[in-house]
Amino acid sequence: MATETGRGHDPGPSGGPGGSPLGRILRGGLAALGSIRSLGLGRWLRMEREELIQTVKVTGACVLSWWLAAYVLRLELPVLVPIGVLLTVSATAYGTLVRGAQQVGAVVVGLGAAMGLIWLIGVNAVTLAVLVVAGLVLTRLLNLPAQNVQIPITALLVLSLGSTYGFARLADVLLGAAIGIAANLLILPPRFVEHAMRELCELSGELSELAADMAYGLRTRWGGDQAEDWLERARSLSRRLEAGKETTDQAAESVRLSLRRRRYDRRLRQVAEAATCLDHACYQLRGLARGLADLAAGVQGLPGEDATGLARPLAEELEALSRLFGAFGRLQLGGRDEDLRELRAALRDAEQRQALSRTMFERAGDDRLRSLQGALLEECARIRHEFDPDHGPHRDAFPGPA
Repeated sequence: MATETGRGHDPGPSGGPGGSPLGRILRGGLAALGSIRSLGLGRWLRMEREELIQTVKVTGACVLSWWLAAYVLRLELPVLVPIGVLLTVSATAYGTLVRGAQQVGAVVVGLGAAMGLIWLIGVNAVTLAVLVVAGLVLTRLLNLPAQNVQIPITALLVLSLGSTYGFARLADVLLGAAIGIAANLLILPPRFVEHAMRELCELSGELSELAADMAYGLRTRWGGDQAEDWLERARSLSRRLEAGKETTDQAAESVRLSLRRRRYDRRLRQVAEAATCLDHACYQLRGLARGLADLAAGVQGLPGEDATGLARPLAEELEALSRLFGAFGRLQLGGRDEDLRELRAALRDAEQRQALSRTMFERAGDDRLRSLQGALLEECARIRHEFDPDHGPHRDAFPGPA
């Protein structure tokens, strides 16, 4: 009854994990404000330093490439070179290298296809149609990203402006790709380890807020609507944690070409383990919300609204679990000794509260109700086990020796 199936795959009311573009913007702004409140402005700015550095670096690379094209090489359209930089630069140094090779290869293929087809059948509507179709098919066959349409674009430009423009475009892309790769490889290459840790901290903070809201609700008059809201929030967080695996992969890719890659091994293991830990804990919190929703709705013979007071002993345990989520999130940002002490204290408090809850639940006379209450307590115990820094399955999720 307290089982919640389908981890992170239900589309939700927005029709997808990301929701509408405006919704994502609003959620991003609210999340940033929440991070500033919880971390403080100074700590938040330090955590955003990587993004600021990369923004300044890419801007500088674009300006440099335009200056070289306009005043050193004296190209007719110098703006095409910084466009090449922007098309090449990716989130990671390794990604930039791959993307640069893709951009140059796509332009070469488009140039060759256009020149060959024009030589065979001339310039006409059939040529245009064949170039577009062939370009899109080649893009898929060469496993280029869906948004990379350099092959058909180059072919159409050569068709319109002639082969001379095609060779000029190839030179522009080569120069832009070279500058973009050099900027991302040699000048403060992006490291997304800190970004991944920050995202995990934010998600852990939101899980903490959900557990705290559930605890507050159970202390007051709660019902089916409130329980369904908790369940939907848990589902949403589960989807975000599922999508957050891409951030973990990006963190690993960002140090792939680093000469000092081993220095990041410990933190990469921490990121991967912390992501798994939060995914499991969110699934278990989701099971708690599912059980409370079932209890309030009176499904499968449960007492329904009349029994909502029987779940109130869980409130104090959920409050301790909220502190647990919060301390774990702060530890992902480097945390201090007091954060680890707070996490251990929350673990002890939650265990003590569960013993009290179990004693109260044993008084229930309905076997189905006792079964549900036992499942709720088991979900709480599993959450505690996930976050145990000494004997839990995710000891690498904690910074340094725990």
